[in-house]
Parts: sequence; structure tokens; C-alpha cells
Amino acid sequence: MSSPFIPALKYHFLTPIYDWFIALTLPEITVKKQLIRQANIKKAEKVLDYGCGTGTLLLLLEELHPDCEAIGIEVDTQMLKMAQRKVAEKNSSVQLQYYEGDRLPYETGTFDKVISSWVFQHLTTSQKIASFREIHRVLKPEGEFHMADWGKAQNALMRSLFFVVQVIDNFYTTDDNIQGRLPSLMQEAGFPKVQILHNQSTLFGTLSYFKALKS
Repeated sequence: MSSPFIPALKYHFLTPIYDWFIALTLPEITVKKQLIRQANIKKAEKVLDYGCGTGTLLLLLEELHPDCEAIGIEVDTQMLKMAQRKVAEKNSSVQLQYYEGDRLPYETGTFDKVISSWVFQHLTTSQKIASFREIHRVLKPEGEFHMADWGKAQNALMRSLFFVVQVIDNFYTTDDNIQGRLPSLMQEAGFPKVQILHNQSTLFGTLSYFKALKS
């Protein structure tokens, strides 16, 4: 990978407890099912899970839409190995691929939908823009990007709770989230229309559901 990335939970030694920690502290399954419903995936569509982590979203996608082609891509080799184990245990047909963090290994206009959950708080501003550009590139002309990630705090309580996330992750990559800059960064990367469809209060702050259209 040409540029460093921040692992989930900030440190690699914590990666093995990631699934346990997220299940204990966040409404992960509810959020990911909501994101899949939002994406309104049709039969035979080709869908990319950008930053698939341990494969939870990808396996839910296959469960809810077994007639779509589901592919997950991940930059963290430890997370990818965990995903591979879960996929093997379920005898799943989803595809997993390692990503070096720069150009996505797909042709322009490959995917109908790209989905992502809790990924972009780990990226610097320049990494966010570069990632959004690559997502824009691999989408088909009428393609859509759907993302669940930390957004601008809806009130003082949510802002205070998000401080915990910033301590766990860091302040310099989460600042774009809390300042509400993700929509403008997506627009800078080429998406002409970006919407926040829903905001959800959680134990760690405001979670936002984004939709971006390629054209």
C-alpha cells in the first residue's frame, strides 16, 4: 500500500476483538440492513462493498439479495482473513479481494452500486477524496454510492459522545465527519448530487446515511 491506513479500533492488536466490540457497542446489524434497504438492490446487480472489513455487511447483502453479485474489497489483511473465515464457514459465494489502497482493481463502469459502512472515519481528507473518486470511476453511468458513516452531530449530546470515537480512532481523520464535510468531499470527487437520507443517534454519536449519484 502506497499510503498508510489506520486499522479498525486504531491498533492491529485489537483487530481480533473487532466483531465482538462492535456487536457490543453499536447497532451494527440494524445499521447494515438499513443501508442495504436504502441501496434498493435489484436482481443481478453487481455490488461492491468498499472496505468490507470482516465481511458482516457483505454476508447480510448475500442473505437479503442472493440473486445479486456481491464483491468485497479490503485494505487490511487481518480483517480480510477474518472475512475469509466467515465466508468459508457460511459456504458463501461472495467474492473477497485485497486492495492496495490506490486504484481499485476494476474497470471503469463495473458496478451498479457501491456500499460502505464505517470506513471513512479512518481516512485522511486526501484519502477520502481519492477513495470517492475511485468509487465514482468504477460505478456505471447510472450507478449509486450508499454509505453509512459518522456525520455531523445533531445536538450537544451527540457531539460529546463522538469525542469517544475521536479518542479511539483519532481526531485528524474524524474531523471531516464531525464537521459535516463528507458530502462536499464526495462532490469534489465528482458526484454531482449527494444526499443525507437519514440521521441516527447512537451510543457514540450521529450516524448518517448518505446517497450519491454518479450522474
